[in-house]
Amino acid sequence: MDTKQAQIKHGKETKLWTGSDLENRSDWLFPATSDESSHLVDMARSVRQTLGDDPNDILKLKSSDFDLGPWGDRLRSIMEEVRDGYGIALYRGLPIDDLTLHETAIIYWAMGLAVGQPMSNNPEGDMIGHVVDAGKDYNDPKHRGYQTNVTMDYHCDQSDVVTLLCINTAKSGGLSKLASSRAVYRELLDRRPDLVDVLSRPFCWTKHSEKDDTEKSYYDSPVFNFKDDILSTSFGPKHMEKGHALPEAPDITSQQQEAIDVMSDIAEELHGEMQLERGDVQFANNYTVLHTRTGFEDWPEPERRRTLWRLWLSVPDFLPRTPYSEQWRNGVNLNSMKKRIVLAYVDS
Repeated sequence: MDTKQAQIKHGKETKLWTGSDLENRSDWLFPATSDESSHLVDMARSVRQTLGDDPNDILKLKSSDFDLGPWGDRLRSIMEEVRDGYGIALYRGLPIDDLTLHETAIIYWAMGLAVGQPMSNNPEGDMIGHVVDAGKDYNDPKHRGYQTNVTMDYHCDQSDVVTLLCINTAKSGGLSKLASSRAVYRELLDRRPDLVDVLSRPFCWTKHSEKDDTEKSYYDSPVFNFKDDILSTSFGPKHMEKGHALPEAPDITSQQQEAIDVMSDIAEELHGEMQLERGDVQFANNYTVLHTRTGFEDWPEPERRRTLWRLWLSVPDFLPRTPYSEQWRNGVNLNSMKKRIVLAYVDS
């Protein structure tokens, strides 16, 4: 396909938004109601009483085992926005101050199952990931940005939909920043169509050593991917730069690096911001939205550290997958891995 002539389409409409659009509208914001909160709290306590003390027993439950009550209607509106609208939705005000971590995990898992199939986040088998400063080095090819407290690059996660539940906020910083990848694509077509061509060809992406010994250390995926005229974007500057830096991979070219840098700059120009508050649940479409966060200063007390829970979700009948998301369609899935749910991050 000639990328200059490509039509971006999917569903009822496609919203190519800028940061000002996001910040001046509230289509994507869904405040919790008292009826929803009361029902979710009662549901969580009932399930918790039935399950017992081991949070791993949550993994045995199916979506039909949870009664989400009025939140089920809310979910339909949220997913319409995520799939066909801005690609981003924020459910504000889950009453986690009234819940234990175990009860909070029950609600969050039930929400995830209502959207799609959760996927493992890391080689340890965590089905609910912990986005927390683990003191890792963002430049290390084996480490991921969510394990640090630094400013991250604009990127997409490796699932169809990613959700983040804010458990604790930082002392300062940690602002969520988002941009429409389709709006970025259109800007690139206008300014640098030569770089669109570069980004439509494969890059090498690191696996961050999250692989079995017999697997390659990297895989190939373009940034811009079209199937039936539907654009699905995958972007991850650090993943791509670290992939090309591996000894067995080809070096990144100056044109490839320029394409990454220009796309990142345009995302910054077009981005919108939101501050995630305790109890917020953010939903993002990984094929139409780029996201990042600013660096942050954490609290000195371990129990107050900035913590977001993360679900990677595989969603039936969603947008066409990219080679990037196909690589991780079962999450991080090693032969020796055992799936688990851990409620609180512990330094290793």
